[in-house]
Amino acid sequence: MRAECIQAVVNAIGRSITQAEVKGIENRINQHHKRLAQDTPGWMAMSKADRLREAAKSAADEITREAKLKKWRTALTILAHDRVKNYVESSTDTPVNALGRLIAFDSDQKSGVLSVESQAKAIRDIAYSQMLTLIDTTKGKFLSLLSDPESSKAVIKELHGEHSGNAAAKQSAKEFKDVAEFLRQRFNNSGGAIGRLESWAMPRSHSQLKVAKNREAWVDDHVKWADRRSYVNEDGSRMSDAQLREFFTHAARTIATGGINKVEPGRFIGGSLRANHGSESRSIHYKDADSFILAQQKYGDKDLLALLTGHIDRLARDIALTETLGPNSDLQFRTQMDMAQQSMINAEPAKFKKIESEMLRVERLYKDVAGQNDIPETPWLKEAFDTYRSINVASKLGSAAITAITDQGNLMVTAKVNNLPVMQVFAQELKLLNPADSASREAARRAGLGINYYLNGLQRFGAETLGSAGDTSGALSSSAQKIAGFVLRASGLNAMTAAGNQAFGMVMLDTIGGMTRKHANLAHLNAKDRTRLQGMGVTEADWAVWRKADVSDLSGMGDTVLTHNEILALSDSALTPLAKQFATTPAKLRNTAATKLLGVVQDEAQMAVVEPGARERVTLHRGTTRGTWSGEIWRSATQFKSFPIAMVMRHAHRALAQDGAGKGTYAAAIIAASTLLGGMAIQLNEIASGRDPRDMTKPEFWGGAFLKGGALGLYGDFLLTNQTQGGNSFIASIGGPLAGDIESVVKMTQGAAFKAIDGKDPHTAANVVRFIKGHTPGANLWYAKAALDHMIFHDIQEQFSPGYLSRMRQRAQKEYDQQFWWAPGETAPDRAPDLGAAFGN
Repeated sequence: MRAECIQAVVNAIGRSITQAEVKGIENRINQHHKRLAQDTPGWMAMSKADRLREAAKSAADEITREAKLKKWRTALTILAHDRVKNYVESSTDTPVNALGRLIAFDSDQKSGVLSVESQAKAIRDIAYSQMLTLIDTTKGKFLSLLSDPESSKAVIKELHGEHSGNAAAKQSAKEFKDVAEFLRQRFNNSGGAIGRLESWAMPRSHSQLKVAKNREAWVDDHVKWADRRSYVNEDGSRMSDAQLREFFTHAARTIATGGINKVEPGRFIGGSLRANHGSESRSIHYKDADSFILAQQKYGDKDLLALLTGHIDRLARDIALTETLGPNSDLQFRTQMDMAQQSMINAEPAKFKKIESEMLRVERLYKDVAGQNDIPETPWLKEAFDTYRSINVASKLGSAAITAITDQGNLMVTAKVNNLPVMQVFAQELKLLNPADSASREAARRAGLGINYYLNGLQRFGAETLGSAGDTSGALSSSAQKIAGFVLRASGLNAMTAAGNQAFGMVMLDTIGGMTRKHANLAHLNAKDRTRLQGMGVTEADWAVWRKADVSDLSGMGDTVLTHNEILALSDSALTPLAKQFATTPAKLRNTAATKLLGVVQDEAQMAVVEPGARERVTLHRGTTRGTWSGEIWRSATQFKSFPIAMVMRHAHRALAQDGAGKGTYAAAIIAASTLLGGMAIQLNEIASGRDPRDMTKPEFWGGAFLKGGALGLYGDFLLTNQTQGGNSFIASIGGPLAGDIESVVKMTQGAAFKAIDGKDPHTAANVVRFIKGHTPGANLWYAKAALDHMIFHDIQEQFSPGYLSRMRQRAQKEYDQQFWWAPGETAPDRAPDLGAAFGN
């Protein structure tokens, strides 16, 4: 590097520079030459010396900013270290478990903090609640089964600053840009460094596999699609085709190798500074929306909604991590874990094995919450198994809406625990289920409630390993996920789940709003309410901000609904006195209070309508990795198990956390409510299947109802029999759909051969028909399955296996003492269901 260049920087920053800094100066000046050439009018008219001077000054300013940022991040790291250390030391739990509470939601309401997991969800849903027009415009038609490419293209045009003529698309683009900017600023306030790039329109996605297979074509296309104004030389001239080709060749190599080409051999590859996420150079610029659309169609791996929501999800997670653990959250977590381990082993060295087990569990929790488990080892393997699991959802959960009736018991118990009016929750739920009352559902979504079910609804009953329909690189997997989502919507499961979640949440927001109008601070609340809210992480600062915000009377009957929207609407001037009182900033007060409100409400709403979280995923997946044979087989074997595990883990843990006799009272309430509703679900399912209700005077019925109410569903079939009414053995069924399918294939192949050798009818064709039916999307829809069975499948199975229908009747009579109100093989029922059979008549 020339001496005059070095001297120019020294003059600009007013101090000497180190040799290490000298090495980077030339690259910096070159970069700033290009930026200034691109952005500065009259740049080419300046002399070479003046251009050098301006570039050097700009580079020096950047070095100064980086030094300030480093100093600020150091301060934030120290504050986070002390904050986490103080929390761990003040916790009544072990140090390692205290860190686990900080990371992931714990249901006992005694953590004293809102977990990173809950914060991330709340931040995400606050963002989603402000872009509902975008979600409506891009999520597709016909219960989201069919995409709407024209609307998506219109949104992309608006995001690129082009006029589409579509008012909804224009509003959608504005919503996303406003939300993305809000999150960028919040992330930067916690130590992030995402610059504002005027040419950035939206996130983009390049499939590593597609680029690797078509690297030359990708380069050729991007040379044509590039925005030439964004690619300039140091002297301000635009890059030539050859220069662009060289640039995009390197970019293609980076994408195709997943960045491995940039790794220095032998050098350790560690996690990057969390606060630097999103600050990497966003260096691929398209000349217009059409070029971007062509690029995504040919080389992308996500649909528009997945691209935009994925950007929101990542930012929300990074904000939650940096606000809690500081700019380098990975290092902070590792440091705190080491300190906790040292403390616990020094105190009880004989328990080192137990301590190691606790540490492994919490480390897995952190990886899950931090998104470190999201990247599969072998993408195509993940996609293949995702397709299989999506087919299972679409073909086996058509009647899950009936099982969802058992949510009402959880709603009731969780409402009582939180001192909410139970009948008001049920009334609100009915209101939200009213097809004509779209305004109530819209208000709930604006409050940040139930949006997840509105987006995809694949988070319950074993579909939690699937992302959004567009969040995949495989066309087959994407289609299968869309079909799975369609079946859940068509069954009514999504509507029921969302209504329960939103009803609970809206009533809790109304109750909290009313409390803030009556009580000046937490100390004035009754002891139970105060202890519960503080146990969930609510502080006096949060309460003071909540009191400042307005409440809404949504029904016109005196409601006091407090939402994050009213909190975020508070001005800096309104919060300045509180900011001085609590030694913070108005923005931090506002953002924390809004996140805390939605976070605690969402946590309880997901107790009332159980949804698996990080703890349940870690327990179920046992550290297996996505995209590996072991990981995918295990996830398939345990599909449909996460919901019952979540039900038991969350409510059993809360029951044990109650004082004295409260343990038994809570457990009895949950068991009684879920058992009664489980019995109702069994009977409704029997009737929907063409059978009379089962005899409720028999003890085994209530054993099945108990299991059904705990969402174990099919296991109730085994109380007196050795196989389910679907025909699978107990071992195959507890092994999940994968084990059941393996058993079915064995029956159709090896088992059939052995029977044939013994001179027995192997019923191969009938077994094949049953297998196909069991994997036909929508065949199990609760309101259609009886008609489909009687009009189609019964005749086919009887044709391939004479006597099949009579055996079905005999088995129902022998094992369940049941008759059919719609006889197998008949195209229409000859009588109504015998309700008296339920009472032994």
